[in-house]
Amino acid sequence: MTTSIRAVLIGHPVEHSRSPELFSALAAAGGPRVDFGLEDVPPGRLSAALARLRGGEWDAAGVTIPYKEDVAALVDEVDEVAARAGSINAIVRRGRRLIGTNTDGPGFVRAAQAHLPGIDLSGMPVVILGAGGAARGVSAALKALGARVTMITRSPRRRGELLGSLADALVAWSDPRLITIVRRAALVIQATPLGMSPHTAGLPPLPLQALRPGQLVIDLIYTPWQTRFLESARQRGAMGLNGWPMLVHQAAVAVDFWIESGAGARLQAAAQGIEARDPLRADRETQARRAETWDQRSVACSG
Repeated sequence: MTTSIRAVLIGHPVEHSRSPELFSALAAAGGPRVDFGLEDVPPGRLSAALARLRGGEWDAAGVTIPYKEDVAALVDEVDEVAARAGSINAIVRRGRRLIGTNTDGPGFVRAAQAHLPGIDLSGMPVVILGAGGAARGVSAALKALGARVTMITRSPRRRGELLGSLADALVAWSDPRLITIVRRAALVIQATPLGMSPHTAGLPPLPLQALRPGQLVIDLIYTPWQTRFLESARQRGAMGLNGWPMLVHQAAVAVDFWIESGAGARLQAAAQGIEARDPLRADRETQARRAETWDQRSVACSG
């Protein structure tokens, strides 16, 4: 079993990442050890960064915005999960060959199931705000489970051929039906970087009256802990979850992909000591009651 690897996060920016904390906690809990660094790769330098990976500077890599889609053309092999998503966020080096996968989708599903026991994603009406790499990974995983997914994107016509297999419908931010479509969703996923630190004032261009009481809203951002969008959703009576659980679960999937050691479960256990705050920002008794009574029919709008 591999006991130590060198890994790096490739993106622009990368300073928001809390992945180094996760892998440090894993090492402190008995490993395996992942020496994890952050590599801010400016536009035009992605190929050079992957050449360094291929050359042996690192054994593995995570990929974040804005490169999850672009990296597919630069690796040697894409597994079925990444091919279905059209997005890569984890790469492992085997010799000089680079193999890519997507852990966003599996990580999202595992996080939802862990924090909302009994949730049934099959047939659930879902709206995903955004159509970037994270949105694609999550959408592909939800579609595989039978969810009915609508993606909100700036150019649905232009991107229809690319995204058509990932969603049941593509809708423009300017579509006059937007509020109605979002209100009918049981689950709304905020998958844009708008509101992420340091630009915490950002909001996706969604009228907040589209959100309603009883709806489940998940913002994939975890820095800050509560975005303006998530705070607004909770104020409107929605049940809110931030991106921390997904980060932990996708990192667990990634470390198993990199090392093939079953280390993911140990990473999840170690992560519990990093962030003591409740991801739902509710007292634990309330969280338990919500989890016990979760039923997608109670939040799906029939109108």
